Amino acid sequence: MSEQQLLGSGADGQFLADFRALAEATSATGDAKYSARVLQGLALFLVGQGGGGHRDTPLFELCHLVNIVAGAGNDVDGGDLGDRWQFFLGQEQVTAAGCRQQLQTLQARSGWRHGGFAWAENGALANYGDDAFTVTFGRMPFLLALFEFLASMDAFVFHQELNDILDDMVAKGDNLRAIQDGANRIASAMRQYRGAHLEQGMHDDAFMAILNYLRQEADAGAGGQDLSFHDDDILEFWRRHNDGDFRTYRKAFTRFADFTAAMATTQARRHGESAAPLGGARDLGEEEPDDLRHSSAGLDDLAVWTDPLELLDSGPAAEIKFFTQAGERDPLAPLALFGPFARRLPLAFLRYLAFGTVQAAITTALQFHPGRRVEARLLSCDGAETYAARRQLYEKLRQHLERLHNAAFHALTQAGHQAALENDDGVALLTAMTPERLFEAARREVEHAPDPSAEQIAALREEAAAVFRKLSRRGFEAEALDDEDRQEGFRVGAGVLSALGEVLDGYLGGLGRLDQDAGLEALFTADRAVFAREFGKLYGVGNDRDQNAG
Repeated sequence: MSEQQLLGSGADGQFLADFRALAEATSATGDAKYSARVLQGLALFLVGQGGGGHRDTPLFELCHLVNIVAGAGNDVDGGDLGDRWQFFLGQEQVTAAGCRQQLQTLQARSGWRHGGFAWAENGALANYGDDAFTVTFGRMPFLLALFEFLASMDAFVFHQELNDILDDMVAKGDNLRAIQDGANRIASAMRQYRGAHLEQGMHDDAFMAILNYLRQEADAGAGGQDLSFHDDDILEFWRRHNDGDFRTYRKAFTRFADFTAAMATTQARRHGESAAPLGGARDLGEEEPDDLRHSSAGLDDLAVWTDPLELLDSGPAAEIKFFTQAGERDPLAPLALFGPFARRLPLAFLRYLAFGTVQAAITTALQFHPGRRVEARLLSCDGAETYAARRQLYEKLRQHLERLHNAAFHALTQAGHQAALENDDGVALLTAMTPERLFEAARREVEHAPDPSAEQIAALREEAAAVFRKLSRRGFEAEALDDEDRQEGFRVGAGVLSALGEVLDGYLGGLGRLDQDAGLEALFTADRAVFAREFGKLYGVGNDRDQNAG
């Protein structure tokens, strides 16, 4: 159960290994060192939950306990550090009764080292003048588990720094400020650890807001643990939260995309942790490699997608003008950024494009002219791009991608260029596209035969050469095709065009289904009314809320 908590929050292999070192520790008799309850509480804290009013509260408690242990120890046989390590790491099986006995034995050797410490009815007390703090014996097993995790995490990389922090703290142990500073320094290290070993964003407030919304919707719809969502969920979530952290629809859409990618990555890690053995004996729980590849295809798309257009901005590809900025690249950029997520939610993405642009214009106007009334045409969304217009634009750009694919095919089949031809394992590498793959992409809407004939390849070569000659753009000069850098630039570009073409094909298919089912015109009209109503609440006359978008 504890490991599932970590996996569900995106823990990587190192995080799991660090936790397992505690979870699998046993005493000489074979009993678990820490109880399941302690490990569950530790797992919750490690992923940023279970800290009560403040997620770092357990670190504050731990620092008080370290200070109490220092107050109970003495300078004989190893001094403070020896006492600390003996108390926190020396118990084979950690229980509340064992912690009580250890601490009382430590204190009985010479009494409290100085004033400010005392026994409480169910624990030990540290007094800091006007403030006092009690650590109960029942809480101590959890704090010992936390200490051991901190000392051993990342293969003990932090343990020396942890000792230094605690040494500085107990040297000023009568000062509550020193305890707070010590807790804050450890909290900083813990945040870095989470950032390095937890899936990005899976423990922040936005992630939890989306997760809680989906859980509520699942409960309301008797869906149980089903956390799937649809186009309208993003709109509804934004309508409920646009007076707070999700002021703009674009932010809500973006965070849903982040949420989905994080969940996909986490699910991939879960599959990796519980991977079935490879083979054909299904009755023994084995799985065929082909089955695994098929079942994880959509998951992998969401987990590993990166914006392919970025590859055109550096190296040899940057010397080739594949796209004009305003007319071609700018409209493709949002689709390239979100990729499979936009393809999966075509209507939600249309809203991002059309009404996200209107809201961006509103917030820009308010930033430059604070206090000025928002123009009525913006609040009413009268100038929003229609869904049908966006579909027409993308259909036009799809034709342009086909022409560029042809041109890239021509460039890569000149001068006997054969780089990367050996890599034909079916993996669509952005930086290693073979002429065969380019042929398949370029002829996708013309011919669907599985194996191109020599005549088809010859016809494609002729067509590709003609397309190349018509492109009067930087980088499309025939005399430069023998240059290795130019060939590399076209090879990278061909991969980018292939990735964009696949996403654009899928997205246009989604728009076609929307138009057939509900009609793009009707959907746009209905959405314009919804967004106009929300914008009126957010930015209309008489609105007293801060009109700077978040």
